Amino acid sequence: MHSGVNIVPYERMPVVSTSVVFRYFLSSASEVVEENGSLWRCVFPLYLNPQKTGEYDPAELVLTYGDYFKTVRLFLENREFSVVTSAIFETTQKPCMAQDINTIDIFLVKHGQFYHPSRVEVLSMGRVFTFVVNAALSFSGKSCIKREFDLLKRLSLTSFGAYLPRVYGYGEVILPEGLEVKLFLGQWFDDFHEFHISVDPIDRQHKIRVWHVCTTPGFLTSDQTLEMYRQIAMILTNCYDVESFEQVFPWHHAAGDFVVSSTDDSLRIRLITVRQYGALLETLDKDENTILEAMLFFLVNLSIRTRLDRIDGVGEVVWAGLPAVEGTIRGFMDGLSAKVPRRDLQFREFFASVSLLELREICEAVADSYHPIAPELSLVREHLAVHAGEVFASLMAFSA
Repeated sequence: MHSGVNIVPYERMPVVSTSVVFRYFLSSASEVVEENGSLWRCVFPLYLNPQKTGEYDPAELVLTYGDYFKTVRLFLENREFSVVTSAIFETTQKPCMAQDINTIDIFLVKHGQFYHPSRVEVLSMGRVFTFVVNAALSFSGKSCIKREFDLLKRLSLTSFGAYLPRVYGYGEVILPEGLEVKLFLGQWFDDFHEFHISVDPIDRQHKIRVWHVCTTPGFLTSDQTLEMYRQIAMILTNCYDVESFEQVFPWHHAAGDFVVSSTDDSLRIRLITVRQYGALLETLDKDENTILEAMLFFLVNLSIRTRLDRIDGVGEVVWAGLPAVEGTIRGFMDGLSAKVPRRDLQFREFFASVSLLELREICEAVADSYHPIAPELSLVREHLAVHAGEVFASLMAFSA
């Protein structure tokens, strides 16, 4: 089945003759958005923080909530719903036609820095299939969405593809006012939720808060928090190519790049976005020593970035506590153990030989790689010396 979507002007989209019922919501079923209602006609925010990104342009404020929902709908129903039917076929390995679709519910999940994602619930053949539509409206989003779609498509075929969402189809819609919207349909991870550092109102301590859509947000326990950081590091290490130095970068906790599914008995992490995948270090000499040194740089960079978040995802930049270090070291070692046979590369012995001075120097090099006006840079430098000592202690304890 062909899942491509042409670049089609909004007003020239073909009318699809089906009995599919579309319904529109904000984040939950209780927040119905009526066609031609008051919210339907309200201006839609193109940017998360236009005053901070510098992307604000009053001339572009032409999109309404109704335009957004209609654009997502047109993307889904174009070419006889081919992007939807092909996604259902990939999910079930059973043929699906447009006439097999009964209803499509579109939930606007959030206004992100890059995309405005919707959860899409498709009732077909007696079953509900859940997908995500990522819609890029801002310059930053439109500049990376096609690359991300292609990356996710390619990386889904790798050994770490199970940690990433599958993607099914990409398209572009041009609105009457000339605004171009770029979209792709992907896998929605059921029962996975965004999480951020938040302030526990009971003891005023920073803890990881999971944002469930329909229930009261809850805090992870200390053991769950450690496991969360371990899995994040394991996933990113699995994605790291030890020979080419290719890796997922950049990634941000504040952007909600990872999601979590947690119960009393288990915790699972998934990475839901890959905006870039490439090598941060370039060298023609890739002997064993170079590979090990590149691993160390990867680990230090990982250990710093995983400690950065924003309060509730949108507030001030904050620095995670010590469990982030211990979890990162464990996850990094677990990831390497799974992909680097001990007989081929003595990485444990190498990390056990690293000195505190070396770690401090690499921490400084990582900090120097940040943009001079990056909002997190001052916080990184404030904690850098202590962080190097904590990473060193954790590495030595793991290698003992």
